[in-house]
Amino acid sequence: TTTYEVARLLVGRPLQIVTNSLPVANLFASNATTDLVLLGGYVYPRTGVSLGPYANEMLERLNVRRTVLSVAGINERGFYNSNLLLVETERAMMQAVDEVIVVADSTKFGRTSLALLGALDAVDVLVVDQGIEPRWREEVERAGVRLVVAEPVEPVEAPETGNGTQAV
Repeated sequence: TTTYEVARLLVGRPLQIVTNSLPVANLFASNATTDLVLLGGYVYPRTGVSLGPYANEMLERLNVRRTVLSVAGINERGFYNSNLLLVETERAMMQAVDEVIVVADSTKFGRTSLALLGALDAVDVLVVDQGIEPRWREEVERAGVRLVVAEPVEPVEAPETGNGTQAV
């Protein structure tokens, strides 16, 4: 859901998109300015994302500029998600990219979930809303992660930019 909202803002830009999400793929499937790579594997019915060994194997063969991930929880130990197979695929995504971006709302801080995705310093950029507490702001910055506090905005038509490969 979070990554889907980010992807909606990218529609119309000339990009190469690599995704394991059927809903995200549907956004770009008929877009003539986008090259789309859909990862295969087991499709988790609750979210419509492919995951598991086939998706991970495909990721091992790719080099992607950046990935945008969402998480279920963030604490001092790092980032968490609730599905073990999803976490394995997200780790494979993190290995295939030059820059890892996590997008999370401030309610995720201080929470955990079933599987640890990685330490705080395993990501390059964390995008969060204005509700982030000063304690968490300091913790993230101490880990060397670039913190971006997003302002609430209405979606606008995306301008055309140079071609880049994105994993969403």
